[in-house]
Amino acid sequence: MCVAQTRQDELLTLLQNPATGNPLAFEGDAMIDTVTSERFAVRNGIPVILRKDDVFGWNRTQQRNYDLFSLVYDLIYTFNVWNVQQWLDEIAGIMEVESGDRVLETSVGTGQQIRNLYEHGVEGRFFGNDITYGQLNKCRKNIGKWGIDVGLVQGNAEALPFNDELFDVVFHIGSINVFNDKRTAIHEMIRVAKPGANLYVADESVKFKEQSTFFGPLMPEPEPGVYDPPIGLIPDGMFDVTTRDLWDGKFWMVSFRKP
Repeated sequence: MCVAQTRQDELLTLLQNPATGNPLAFEGDAMIDTVTSERFAVRNGIPVILRKDDVFGWNRTQQRNYDLFSLVYDLIYTFNVWNVQQWLDEIAGIMEVESGDRVLETSVGTGQQIRNLYEHGVEGRFFGNDITYGQLNKCRKNIGKWGIDVGLVQGNAEALPFNDELFDVVFHIGSINVFNDKRTAIHEMIRVAKPGANLYVADESVKFKEQSTFFGPLMPEPEPGVYDPPIGLIPDGMFDVTTRDLWDGKFWMVSFRKP
């Protein structure tokens, strides 16, 4: 009897070692660099394509924070805190995904944005990357409960563990404001996107920091440009570059299309 391939099975065929660019092959309980033989662990079915030395600065701070926050993060959505459903509806209304598209979220968290798209009728082939194992493990449990097939990997959005030109849609919602290197993260999104792919980047504005009594104190002080849409980091030649305000100005979104 033929067993249907899961999205996680498919994901295992798409991965590369970010440090070498070499393909990775699944062998036993690890992903192996097919040239150097470097091994990456697979934890609860999730490949960990990340070395400890790869995570430092604000990326390390955010990784620690979200590992802890993963225990209660979904309560924001369960209880519609701050009318978060308005924000979800806006995002789903903007993103253009065709049936069967490969869709990558580069910081998938607990999977709430993928669930949002799915519940709005999007029939994509979903994949998620995140730097934080706590969030990914909660996502793994969530997608089982929700009945959504998603391939998951732990990696750095500034060095995505995927081969080139794989995805029809690539998006990032939240946290890029405090990445160590926003420009590199955006270039990585473009690298793994197919020609003609739609890309979306969104994060909190300074208004969110000022109005949030819980998250505001945990966010960096608003140095010039930190909470602004990174229009200047979008490479020349991208098509249809557009900036929008979301959630009554508490979020921004930049969208564009790869040539």
